[in-house]
Amino acid sequence: MRRIYIKGCILTKKDGDVGMHKAILVFCTLYVAFFGQQALAEFVKVRVIDRGQADGLLIQTPNNQWVVIDAGTNGKQAVAMRDWGVDKVALAVVSHRHFDHHGGMDEVIKSFPVERFIGVTQDCPGRSSDNTVRAALADNNVATLPLLTSLQTLSIDGVDFTIFPLPALQDCPHHENNNSVVIRMEYGEFSMLFTGDAEGDEIQYLVDNFPAALDVDILKASHHGSHNGYSDAFLRAVTPDKVIISAGVNGTYKHPHASSVTDYSNATDGQVYCTNRHGTLRVYGYQSGRHKVYKQFINNKSCAYDGTHY
Repeated sequence: MRRIYIKGCILTKKDGDVGMHKAILVFCTLYVAFFGQQALAEFVKVRVIDRGQADGLLIQTPNNQWVVIDAGTNGKQAVAMRDWGVDKVALAVVSHRHFDHHGGMDEVIKSFPVERFIGVTQDCPGRSSDNTVRAALADNNVATLPLLTSLQTLSIDGVDFTIFPLPALQDCPHHENNNSVVIRMEYGEFSMLFTGDAEGDEIQYLVDNFPAALDVDILKASHHGSHNGYSDAFLRAVTPDKVIISAGVNGTYKHPHASSVTDYSNATDGQVYCTNRHGTLRVYGYQSGRHKVYKQFINNKSCAYDGTHY
């Protein structure tokens, strides 16, 4: 009698018993296909990619659908996505029209089939850096979803993405950060909030109009951990268990600010993670609400800017 191993199934087979073996093999293949697929559907995975003083996020749903929120300043995110096994993008989002958020999105759009796009796409006179994104969307016939004046939710592979309306949709706002597309992600009992670079006015607008929708497990901090990316009222509404900051080592902006790191740490009992210290961060969120953050680099340094990296 021989034992045959097939992706976790163990078959026993007597020599010559070919018909029975084939039947068992078919059953085993179907079993693995079904329960293997079920096993995939355990968590949603978020990569907060270390892009220096820029934002680039990649979300992998339980059954390998992909969502991109911002893409850094160059084509490196598209290259990394290929390495991570991305074949197409279910949703691409540009939070707002600053180069450190949209600079690599044109390469993402050109490198992968993109089903849907969300972002402010109006052409603003005097601002040309986002022209490449508009051109890529047009050249590749990507469907652009309208930004509504009320909450809208998209469901992708059982993961819900709720898009908050902008305070006042303007083609060319004077302060682009307060024109950030904010998104809440939910998978079962797990939730995470992505805030772009929203500052005081937009933060207050969210608190005044959608306080319940802000309450999440993990907050992706606004504006690279700047002191103007949150308020006490905002943190009381969000009640995060953990805060993640995407920032580089930039002497001009000096993000993350020490006061922000202190406030985030106080709100989360010290559960603050940042790309400037920990590199690319991986968030695992389970349907039960359980969640875990893994660091690329392990250290206990404060996330507050001090002019050094990692």
